[in-house]
Amino acid sequence: MRVTEPRVQRTLADVSVGDDLPIMRKNASRAQLFLYSAASFNPHRIHYDRAYAEFEGHPDVLVHGPLQGAWLTQFLTDWCGPKGRLVGVTWQNRASAFPETDLEFHGRVAEVDPATATVELEVWEQTSDGRVIMPGTATVRLPS
Repeated sequence: MRVTEPRVQRTLADVSVGDDLPIMRKNASRAQLFLYSAASFNPHRIHYDRAYAEFEGHPDVLVHGPLQGAWLTQFLTDWCGPKGRLVGVTWQNRASAFPETDLEFHGRVAEVDPATATVELEVWEQTSDGRVIMPGTATVRLPS
């Protein structure tokens, strides 16, 4: 049985403009991509068939854009804590992500609005060499 640490509850008083969020790292296995294709009813072979992905012009199979979006929302909700709320999120997949490579999720506090208890965030996914492949924004609500 795996024991997990309790999630930290972040409050509005804990954050300031310019704060960096702790980095979250993900690394998709080929089996995970195959299973995500099945679970999301996405039969496109570029996500699990390397020979086909190469035929389509890719160097390897591709990590699903929606899977990266799911990881981004996990990154945000984990940072907020159990009483925080994800109000809105946007992202753009601008470059391909590949299996068995480290992907990092980063964020920075852009604005804090005490009147609405919301925090605006700049967020992005990047490769381990620092290339941003998925920029975005998010709004979260934190308890006071």
